[in-house]
Amino acid sequence: MFALWRTAERQDALVAEKLRETRSCDQVVAIDDAAFFDELFNYLREIGLLALLEGLDPGKRKRESIPFLTFVLLSIMRSVGGVQSMLAMHDILLTDEALMALVGFNAIQVRDGNNARGKRKRSHPTKIRGALSYETVADNIVKIGAQALCEMFNGAIACLARRGVFPKKVDAVLDATDNEATPKYKTDAGGAVPSVTREKRPDVRANQHAPKVKVTVWGWKVWVVFDPVSKMPLALCLDGINEPDNKHAYAVLMQARKNLDGHAEIRSVALDRGFLDGQLLWQIDSAGIWVYIPGKANLGITQEARALARQAAQATNDGKTVDGCVVRERSEVITRGAGKNARKTTLRTKVVGIESLACDFWTAEGSRTSAPCSKKFEPRLLRATVVLCWKGAEQDLGDEPVLLTSDTNPDPFAAFDAYDDRSLIENTCNREAKETWFLERHPKRSEAGVRVQTYFVFLCMALLAAFRVERAKAEAAERRGAETGMSRYRRALMRENRDKVAVFIDDSYGVLHSWEFAVLAGIIVRKHAEVGDTVASILERLRKGAGDTS
Repeated sequence: MFALWRTAERQDALVAEKLRETRSCDQVVAIDDAAFFDELFNYLREIGLLALLEGLDPGKRKRESIPFLTFVLLSIMRSVGGVQSMLAMHDILLTDEALMALVGFNAIQVRDGNNARGKRKRSHPTKIRGALSYETVADNIVKIGAQALCEMFNGAIACLARRGVFPKKVDAVLDATDNEATPKYKTDAGGAVPSVTREKRPDVRANQHAPKVKVTVWGWKVWVVFDPVSKMPLALCLDGINEPDNKHAYAVLMQARKNLDGHAEIRSVALDRGFLDGQLLWQIDSAGIWVYIPGKANLGITQEARALARQAAQATNDGKTVDGCVVRERSEVITRGAGKNARKTTLRTKVVGIESLACDFWTAEGSRTSAPCSKKFEPRLLRATVVLCWKGAEQDLGDEPVLLTSDTNPDPFAAFDAYDDRSLIENTCNREAKETWFLERHPKRSEAGVRVQTYFVFLCMALLAAFRVERAKAEAAERRGAETGMSRYRRALMRENRDKVAVFIDDSYGVLHSWEFAVLAGIIVRKHAEVGDTVASILERLRKGAGDTS
């Protein structure tokens, strides 16, 4: 198995003899219960990530008795296993003998604890104490430095890129999402928790037009570059919740490009209005990455695009055209309901593409400059897609979405589809991270706790997505009769652990076939008795070190 069981020494022959003599043992554990995590951890080693995880050890512990990698692997198991809180970690992970065996603990340690600390203080001893406490995991995991976490995550994405899990041309999405906390959290610098006051609409489903109210939110903000095809984060950054969206946008996008370097290329990025900063857009544009972003209603370029779009649509209805504008429509048929109640509905989408619009804020200095007033100023010419009807919903006059882009594709639906994919980061990344991966359930009420939870959650989201893809490919190849590394490992894993149990007696354990355990315990297994397998033959085989029989 992946883990090396500590404390208890493996002595198959000794355990077999004691089992035969006493007909009793301390514990029996099926060693194939944690096959999924065993396979996942082997995948981490296979892609080269295990060395990066070992490098997370801050090296500040004294008299350490547990390898730091144990805390890292437990944190991965918590995220992948969907364990909601550190308290729940005790019942779900720390007292599970099979899962704890994967990170280096044996059944005796799981039952009695790794040490006797605090044991006398318990007025009501628990039946299964757990190898260690969840507080120990939390206290150690938050010691990982910010730089170490960042390098580990970027290294992990680079490992996955080398495996070819990303498309060659990535149309990325960049977004910033809150990672909320409370004012009582402890910050690295000892100051107040970052906060911001916003106007938000109350969560009243019966009245979606309820007036907005001011609310104060505490915590941090996560910048994420996301690939909507592989559904994996490519890079991330963490800062105070009060920081503007455009602060780390360019840096995190360039980090994503670096993580994929040599294996995939970021071709474009879709952004929301919070990133509408001329200097940022100019930087991304200058880096050779196409931009898709909606224009704000108060911008002159937005108002000009809407007016041209309505003019072009009216001209099309009259059988005429407007220079530099193209009107396109498409329909999709969807089925609503099921069975007898199923009905098909046709949804129409109508857009207008505008070839060239002058943008005066898309400059190296941004909007804080008088350069547009100069006679020598040359504005950036952009394409625009104005949406008049979005999947059956006619847009109100003066409220039509306007998508600005540096993409040279003349098809207006290119920008429409690229920006439409931006919703995937909301549903399959940000919301998934909070609701399914428990992003905001931090191991400690501190900035360090927020940071380590953020990096581990997004790391595990990427790893699990890649692992599932590779496992699916391996299974498909196996069905075709092809040999794969994953199939070879699976066979080795099954061969090693097939129909076996770990038997613990005192400070020793032995790995026996289930039928060997039954025979040594005094039960006659007829199938093996007929071919001459006896207690004596089993002991003889184990003494000679040939215990792996079938």
